[in-house]
Amino acid sequence: MSHAIEAIRGSLVAKVFGICFVAIHLPLLALMLYLGLGRPSDPLPIIGVALIATLLGSALASYAVYQFVSPIDRLAKAVERYHLEGIEPDLDLRGADGVRRLSDRVLALIQAQELTFRSLKRQANSDPLTGLGNRRWLQNAVAVEISRAARLDLWIWVIVFDLDHFKAINDAHGHAAGDEVLMIVAEATQQQVRPYDLIARIGGEEFCVVMVETSPTFGLKAAERIRSAIEAWNPVLDGTRVTFTASFGVHRGDPKTESFSDMIHQADAQLYKAKARGRNLVVGGPDGTTI
Repeated sequence: MSHAIEAIRGSLVAKVFGICFVAIHLPLLALMLYLGLGRPSDPLPIIGVALIATLLGSALASYAVYQFVSPIDRLAKAVERYHLEGIEPDLDLRGADGVRRLSDRVLALIQAQELTFRSLKRQANSDPLTGLGNRRWLQNAVAVEISRAARLDLWIWVIVFDLDHFKAINDAHGHAAGDEVLMIVAEATQQQVRPYDLIARIGGEEFCVVMVETSPTFGLKAAERIRSAIEAWNPVLDGTRVTFTASFGVHRGDPKTESFSDMIHQADAQLYKAKARGRNLVVGGPDGTTI
């Protein structure tokens, strides 16, 4: 018996049928009750009772239809808002009938789609090996930093560096060892910068750090810390202890007059100078200062 009651409660068809049955038969039930109580059988009172019962039945049917249809309307509006504005629906529909089940299925599909989109977005904006941001992510993140630095009269420090003779590491110890070196460099870099500084792997063995600061030597000192940390790591790769180094180019950019493309171009130019001067160096500033 309880299973039958639960099935009826969970059936939208059963609910609609029940309401329609009651609404249609309410005048007849009212007349039977009226006459059963021994009330006068004059036409006028009977018509009045039938009319009142009909109005009550219509009101009951209208209210029931609204209760059944309004959740569907709310669900449709929530899905439309998600489609237009990207706001994930948050509905709490009561009951256990078909409308509730439909709502649950639609919300579950939207949530699954959101998880997929977020996963794809993370994959598109991050380097899967090191966990750092990639070039695309850096371009978007730097736009915010440049705007903030221009507003607060701060400098944008751009540090570009790549590993010296990285191909030799791959050739001597294998690509797995090369991947481990890249992960070590990522970790060493993160340890030498502030949590809110931007770090990205922008090429095979090329990295970029972006920092906002007022100090005229802040970026050069940060680059030297990273360079020293990389040189001091000395991991064991393929059974052999390996030392590797990196060359650095540093540029202090003016966010009011330079674009990020200009800044990274200037940092690249300093990086080429570091390589030309023997590698494992930090070069930066308008006069090509070497550390």
